[in-house]
Amino acid sequence: MALSAKVLVGSSAAASAGSGSSTTAGSGTHSGIVAASVGGATPAAVGPTITAAHPRMILDSTTLATLRQHATANTTEWQALKATCDSYIGGTVQYPNGNAYPNLPNLGSGYQGEDYLPALLAEAMCYQVLRATNAGQAATYGAKAVDILMKMSSPFGTGQGTDPCTDSGYGIRFYGVGFGLGYDWLYDLLSSSQRTQVYTTANAWLTAWEQPGGCAAFEYAHPQSNYYAGYFHAKAVIAIGTYGENPSAPAEWDDWYGNQFTARVLPYYRLHLTGGGWPEGFANYAPLGIFNMSLPAREVKTATGVDLVHASTAYTFPTDNAAYLMHFTWPSRGYIDDRDTNRSSGSLPDPGTAQLSVFQQVYGEAAYWGSSLAPVLLQYLGQVSSATSGYSPAAPWLAFLESAPGGAKASIDTLPLSYFASGLNAVSARSDWTTAAVWMSFRAGPYVNNPGQGEEYFDQGSLALVRGATPLLLNATGWLVHSPNGSADESRIYDDNYGSFDGTPYKGNRQIYNVFYVRSMSGSTVQSAYGQGAYTTESDGVRTAVSAFEDGSDYVYLRATHLEDMYRSSGGSLGKGVSAWSREVTYLRPGRFVVHDRTTASSASLDQYMAWHFPASPTSKTTSSGGTRFDVTYNGTYAGAMTVVTPVNPVTTTLAMYPASNPTKAWQVQVRPATAAASNQWLTVFDLSGTAAAVAAASPVTINQGSIVGVRLAGTDGVSVVINNAGTPGTPISGTIAYFVPAESAHHVVTGLAPYTGYSITPASQGGGRVVTIAPGGTFTSSGKGVLDFYVTGAGVVQMNTPGYVNLPISTIPVGNPTPYTPGG
Repeated sequence: MALSAKVLVGSSAAASAGSGSSTTAGSGTHSGIVAASVGGATPAAVGPTITAAHPRMILDSTTLATLRQHATANTTEWQALKATCDSYIGGTVQYPNGNAYPNLPNLGSGYQGEDYLPALLAEAMCYQVLRATNAGQAATYGAKAVDILMKMSSPFGTGQGTDPCTDSGYGIRFYGVGFGLGYDWLYDLLSSSQRTQVYTTANAWLTAWEQPGGCAAFEYAHPQSNYYAGYFHAKAVIAIGTYGENPSAPAEWDDWYGNQFTARVLPYYRLHLTGGGWPEGFANYAPLGIFNMSLPAREVKTATGVDLVHASTAYTFPTDNAAYLMHFTWPSRGYIDDRDTNRSSGSLPDPGTAQLSVFQQVYGEAAYWGSSLAPVLLQYLGQVSSATSGYSPAAPWLAFLESAPGGAKASIDTLPLSYFASGLNAVSARSDWTTAAVWMSFRAGPYVNNPGQGEEYFDQGSLALVRGATPLLLNATGWLVHSPNGSADESRIYDDNYGSFDGTPYKGNRQIYNVFYVRSMSGSTVQSAYGQGAYTTESDGVRTAVSAFEDGSDYVYLRATHLEDMYRSSGGSLGKGVSAWSREVTYLRPGRFVVHDRTTASSASLDQYMAWHFPASPTSKTTSSGGTRFDVTYNGTYAGAMTVVTPVNPVTTTLAMYPASNPTKAWQVQVRPATAAASNQWLTVFDLSGTAAAVAAASPVTINQGSIVGVRLAGTDGVSVVINNAGTPGTPISGTIAYFVPAESAHHVVTGLAPYTGYSITPASQGGGRVVTIAPGGTFTSSGKGVLDFYVTGAGVVQMNTPGYVNLPISTIPVGNPTPYTPGG
């Protein structure tokens, strides 16, 4: 996690030295799915027989035939690969202890082997593709590949090799993967002594990684991190590739299949990563992490014939990411959901810009496994490439492997407008698939990343909102690392997350997220650290989850419960601090969001507030109903507005995040109740209309009967009413409810009812307005998540058939990468 280390910007493996060292990522203990005993452990299942001849991984006869056809057709991807292979011919390959970054045609290790691996696999692939049609040229490429492999595999201790324990074993993702695939793809070119050198060095790397209490012990102890992913892939290819000659390979293979995959990765990923995603951030660790957790399934298939992806207990992670990538990319196509770790690049494009490499790799695997989403993703990655000018493409060997010249494409419009990744408890939703659409991202679940790794951040329950390429509600940790001075703000984020608590808000309090906070104060001094911790299902019994999700076409409804389980004790002598918190989001397409929070603190005397983060300092004014509206304009573009509906007459504070930042790139609005109480109901409306005039006036609904709360939204395009359950989260409203609204035509969305239940809806005139009464036992049936979606006409007639909504007026929005920050934006 040290911030002073070399950061490889734009690389799929960008990392910092020391990031494998144990951190204070949370006060929760390590996850329950930890390392099985090593050094003779009995695997849960014996690996299937490895029968395929070399090359037995990835480059089977079918794949090679296809790649050779592409080479004959001289595709763009082949031209790029061949040019790469040619670029090293005539140069010198440095040993790991030599110059890491020599000029072409020479080759060095790069950052812990990062430059070796793509060069090795490029030369080996060129050799395999051409060996049947151009033996002379193939031999040149093969010889260069062997040279790279032998330099890489120089034993540590000879003065030429590298220490497997450097940075807690970080380099295994390059060295180890290269040992296995290089051995397999170059098998026929290697002498007996060369093979022995490769597998002996490979075995030493695995031994160092698996040593109890050794240099990679805390990384090995948990099956989810960029470190473990590198080990997971390396062990698979070393065991499979060297099987038959390496005396250790049979035991390594059985341990990988029976222990690492079957007992550890498979159950953990099915529980926590079904639906795709990566909890360490997409700017740096996701591309290579997804690669290393996906390719082994293909390598197992080509080597053994066993299909892990379509097994009865399926490992769907390699294909789930196709949907995740498309749904969690901003409408502009140029930026991806920027939660968790994003390291500053110091230049444009900013961290969070969608990397083409991950789209290419995920597309290729989706196509290989026959995913129905592959044609859609193929079209979509072209749009991402256009929006980002082809930013950070895959290494030429991988781009060639995963490409599909002339492949079938399908329109993104065929996808639904929302997505629930149940493993990460992450929801995305949008108004449409245009580049000017309104989009939301939400997450509420237990900590998934290795708690000791600390690349997943502390924002469970947080919401992010964007229109096109213009954000309204920020993932501030992703935004602050943008230029200028992104590195300085990255250090401030680190201090906020992991700094030693000193009584100020900015060291160790994790107070940079769009969540609820409770803290114990003595004057202006914070008495104890607050914010969320790295708490897991396995070790801490965390119940946090998106417990309801539904797309009703004109609305999306979600409910997150037991968010309190993610909080550290922050109340000092007054208890935990956050005793209860649930959050509901009702999204009214195309651009309005009603957020309902129910909170309880351990004492009314504790400081309680909701925090929201924006890309520009908002302007505020009091509404006619006692709320506060904040309007946000970013770089000359109107981003939208937040209206605090309840608590009425809130106490609000706007802060620059962080005070030492220069310039300020994110502003935090803190919202507090005017009157202290242990339990509170909060209603907040976000409106992403294109102009301030189009923002709906938001006001609380008068409740006549039942434990409910509600908000009325009156816009130039019509009126909407949203009613939420004010009682126990997840417990359906019982009995009759009634609320008062003006006598007007309005769209009503009532949540928190019993699912698939008949209700009566009775509008009745009262004092110049209208009381809407909803009672069990009628002909109007609630949805599967307990939502009634209906219209009441001006004449008081109830209509359940939802008419098509009319798009809000949205001004012209620049499409592409997010607008770079400029002072005073």
